[in-house]
Formats: sequence, C-alpha cells, structure tokens
Amino acid sequence: MKKLSVLLGALLLSASPVLADDLVYLECEGKSVTTIKELKSNQILKKEETTETTHHKFDLVNSRLMSADNPQWEEVKIVDGVVVLDEESTEDGFDIKVNASWRIVPPGRFTADGLFINDTTSTTFKARGMCKGIDESEFEKALKEAQS
Repeated sequence: MKKLSVLLGALLLSASPVLADDLVYLECEGKSVTTIKELKSNQILKKEETTETTHHKFDLVNSRLMSADNPQWEEVKIVDGVVVLDEESTEDGFDIKVNASWRIVPPGRFTADGLFINDTTSTTFKARGMCKGIDESEFEKALKEAQS
C-alpha cells in the first residue's frame, strides 16, 4: 500500500526533464476524484475532488522513485520514459486494482484509475494531471518543507 500511496500522491496531480546523474526531478499538478459507495444499496457515501502539487525524484538507472512527502525509494517499472503500473493485490481486507501511466521523460501527462473493494464498500479513484521538470534544489526545498 505504501508504494501505491506514493504513486497516487504523485498521480494526484511539460517541459524538458532535468537530468543529473540519471536522476529526473518533477513537479506534478493534478486533480483526483474519489467515490465511496455502499455495495448493497449502490448509494454514494462520499465523493471528493482534490487538487494537489507534488514533487518527485526518479532514478532512471535503478527504476525507482521518491516523493518529497515520502522520501523512501520505491521500485517502479519505467518503459520508454513512462512509469507503468498495472497491479492487483489484497490488503487489509480489500481487493485492489490500479492502472496508471506517468510520462517522466519528457515530462507530461499522468493518469491513474483504481478500485478498492471489500464485502461492504467500493472506493474508486480517477486522477489526471501534468508534470514539469524542475531542478534538484526545488526538490530539496519541497523535501525540507514536507519534513517540517
């Protein structure tokens, strides 16, 4: 779930990438819509739209990413400059499906769709946004702000 939250935080949000020793630094802005439904009645219990700006560092050589608000490396699949996520798992009683793509070289659009479902509720989310290249100092500034 940690990897998923890192990526979603990132997804909840185009210029040339800033490369330094095979590292790419991005600032991403996006909008997400999360809907929680009760399965028995199909009634919407909660619907929330959020907009967020996030900061990320990608290690292209080792296929991993780190976010300013979660500064631990997470392994990801990077194909032709795009982070690709297509996962199914079960955690804490929820069946989870996530499909996402995130253009990092060159920076561009990201999309993510997910479903969390258990015996009583389903939670769906859709996230869309854009990323732009930043330099290492901007990422480090965001990292310090997130830690304070």
